[in-house]
Amino acid sequence: MAASLTLNIVAQLLGLGKEIDFIDRFTLTQTPTLATQNYRAQADTDVAEALDLGGVSTVDLIVIKAVTNDLIIDTSYVAATFSEEINIPEGEIAVFKPGAAVYVMNDTALEVCTYEYIVIGR
Repeated sequence: MAASLTLNIVAQLLGLGKEIDFIDRFTLTQTPTLATQNYRAQADTDVAEALDLGGVSTVDLIVIKAVTNDLIIDTSYVAATFSEEINIPEGEIAVFKPGAAVYVMNDTALEVCTYEYIVIGR
């Protein structure tokens, strides 16, 4: 029997006199057996870099945070053409299931971005 996983991402927005909860749900139809976590800084400005998947060959989910500076992501990188699909401002997080190879790049010229991420898959 194959197992499945439902992952709930919960975030709280504090301030303005009240709390607001945001919930996003991802359902994985196959059992994740591998995960990797990484923290890195871009090697060069304005150069797209492949996201190191750390041995995960089939990616089910990526959670990524722009630690310093803004980060842009191409979640379906094909044929050496970077196409911005996600823009993460400094300090923000994105959660997504990629369509193909994942490449990241700085959003602001002459700044490298430091980011941390978790890859979940098989």
